[in-house]
Amino acid sequence: MQGLDGVIRIPYSPRPLQASLHDQLDRFNVLVCHRRFGKTVFAINQLVKDAFTCNLPNPRAAYLAPLYRQAKSVAWDYLKQFTRVIPGAKFNEQELRADFANGARIQLYGCDSPDSLRGIYLDSVVLDEYAQMSPRVWSEVIRPALSDRRGRAIFIGTPMGHNAFYDRYAACDELEGWFSAMYKASETGVVADEELKAAKREMTDAEYEQEFECSWTAA
Repeated sequence: MQGLDGVIRIPYSPRPLQASLHDQLDRFNVLVCHRRFGKTVFAINQLVKDAFTCNLPNPRAAYLAPLYRQAKSVAWDYLKQFTRVIPGAKFNEQELRADFANGARIQLYGCDSPDSLRGIYLDSVVLDEYAQMSPRVWSEVIRPALSDRRGRAIFIGTPMGHNAFYDRYAACDELEGWFSAMYKASETGVVADEELKAAKREMTDAEYEQEFECSWTAA
């Protein structure tokens, strides 16, 4: 709903770690998160924030998943849930697209069809589960789409061994304008201790270390 102060309020109450993370982001960001951290909810709401704070005309934001059907099943309902209260919001179910009265657009894509992204410009993009994507999607398609309007990017996911996601995370400290963070289940308190203990009993050590403790080497 829209308050008397002109601020649009959406039904999103970030957890403390999510709220802190929204404030820490740089232009480029690599976020390594344990399962059930709430990374997709965080990511969608950051795209909404970017779409409505961008000072350029007709802002464009995109959420990328490894597969188009993943984008639809994981993020589409969240995008509608958090933005349907925005006056003038319109949703295109066929194209997984939300359009807003200020000219902003947020659209979901899958990296199984990267050519569908060629030729567009982006002010903000999230690459979710980047460990499962070809690094060429970033270098050949997404990075050029950010250039003319100096858009921002968030790489987010859970480790899957040493791959492009690991390389991005490892290089952040040496690059200007890049921010990185890692969130392990043993440190965040997001998942109850009893649930973590149960998961540990039912998973192999390597699976648990990778999925909940963000180990790059467990796999």
